[in-house]
Amino acid sequence: MTTITIPASEPEVREPEGSPAGADQLAERLFTAVGRYDEVATEAGHLQALQGWWGEAYDAYREAAGRAGDEHDAMATTLRRVARAVAAYADDLRAHQATADDLLARKRDLDADRSGLVADINAITDATLQDIEVMRGRAADLRLAYRRLVEDHTDLQRAVRENEQRLRQAFEAGTSLRDALSATGGASDTAVEAMGRDGAPGSGASPSEVQRWWAGLSEAQQQAALAAYPSLLGQADGLPAGVRDEANRLLLDDDLATLASQRDDGTLSAEEERRLENAEQTRDALADADEFEDPTTGEQPGGRLWLYDPGAFDGDGRVAVAVGDLDTADDVAVSVPGITTEARDAVTGVSHAMNLYEATRFNGDDSSVATMFWLGYDTPEGPIDLDTITRGRAEDGGERLADAIDGLRASRPGDDAHLTVIGHSYGSTTTSYAATDHDLGADDVALIGSPGAGPADTADDFSPGEGHVWVGRNSRDAVAFFGDEGWLHTPGGLGIDPSSEDFDASRFEAESVERSTVRSLADHSRYYDHDSESLYNLGRIVDGQHDAVNGADQSYDPWWRWADDPEGEREPSGDVPGRSDTTQDQP
Repeated sequence: MTTITIPASEPEVREPEGSPAGADQLAERLFTAVGRYDEVATEAGHLQALQGWWGEAYDAYREAAGRAGDEHDAMATTLRRVARAVAAYADDLRAHQATADDLLARKRDLDADRSGLVADINAITDATLQDIEVMRGRAADLRLAYRRLVEDHTDLQRAVRENEQRLRQAFEAGTSLRDALSATGGASDTAVEAMGRDGAPGSGASPSEVQRWWAGLSEAQQQAALAAYPSLLGQADGLPAGVRDEANRLLLDDDLATLASQRDDGTLSAEEERRLENAEQTRDALADADEFEDPTTGEQPGGRLWLYDPGAFDGDGRVAVAVGDLDTADDVAVSVPGITTEARDAVTGVSHAMNLYEATRFNGDDSSVATMFWLGYDTPEGPIDLDTITRGRAEDGGERLADAIDGLRASRPGDDAHLTVIGHSYGSTTTSYAATDHDLGADDVALIGSPGAGPADTADDFSPGEGHVWVGRNSRDAVAFFGDEGWLHTPGGLGIDPSSEDFDASRFEAESVERSTVRSLADHSRYYDHDSESLYNLGRIVDGQHDAVNGADQSYDPWWRWADDPEGEREPSGDVPGRSDTTQDQP
């Protein structure tokens, strides 16, 4: 008698209980209450300095007002941590419910296969040895698939329990007034213990040490630290981009809820108003990144909020938003903007990042891609700003950029991406400082619309090495005209024109079919335009297809007059290979 053992249908998938939307509403109400405590703390500080009153009574009043302000500030900190924990719980619950839905779908498919196997076995009246082996093989495959489903279901239930435990701990950590007013109010013992370990963010640890610290934590410790200390983790170089994204989204939600409630009350200061504007622009830019679809697969690679500091640089803000998975992408590009760019320009910056992503994927080699708009330094305020024609902000920005790239590298030990840094406008000078003075850890560097290469005399001064320094210059770009080229052409003071033969970088075609007849600022803003020469070539550089880049002749200085740019005489191409509206070039 021949026996074929049919595996049992298991497990009974349990969906996580609870409402993410309801938790989000609770978090928003808590954030609103945080705003109230912040207002009292701020007002208490103002009321301490009363004019025309002195003596013992005034001293006692000042002490009481100061104590009240400190207590309300501490309560705001505790409540903010609890609110963030609730928001994190909602996000995790939403993800867990999505996982449960996937498990249910897998279970239905397996049960259908199981029923089909039973029916096929019952239908056979005179089975051959080959029939029996086939049926046993199908049964074995089903048994393995059910076992994996059971394991995944067990993992899900453990994650659900840990999520609920973290929320409970967050509530319990601030249940008494004494605990709420303590330095760790609202932070669980698990989070405090994790942050006390060697290599934790905020301890002065290097990006590599931070990476090892995170990898050494349990999942429960990681989630507890995220919920309690998102401001530290959101800016910690060396942490995976997904972790920074989760932390920064918590901070963003906090600002949107807290500051919006203060605006509704009419208590928002001018500084807070600007911070809220930056937060709202970041929200919109991140939504664009989340909704972006890969042009070749139709899938959504998702956005990553890699840096979020809306109050930095006197309200200009710092922000970095990526399109795609920075933790796994084969090709990573970091775009560094120039003059006048602030956090409130994040939507435009992310639009450029999306265009660059598309250009890299079209006619690409099927490598995965991530492109990031990085505004991590203080850009000059405008074309005639003193900072625009001096190098101080580029020097500071270059160091910050090099640190950011080091952080990206450290977050992926043993899994290096092909990494390209693209500096536009004053951002090219900033990138030059990073590559010349701080050993920028990029494989390729591209300077576009550059007013000067800063401290570099030639491309050989750059850290990427020979053949990996690229330059794109529209011949009508008014800003690129300020690069130095000989003793009769030294207008900008930001260094040599990197498109020149003296600098000797690899120049690529970057003319626009819409270019002006004279030098203009409009042409300075066309390097990321859809279907442009510049965008096509940038895509090839990011993809590592150097042989496919369309080269251009370098500009040169005849010494006795202004420099010549051969590209000015060439008619721009309106038929760019790989353009996104050319159907035959799409897969």
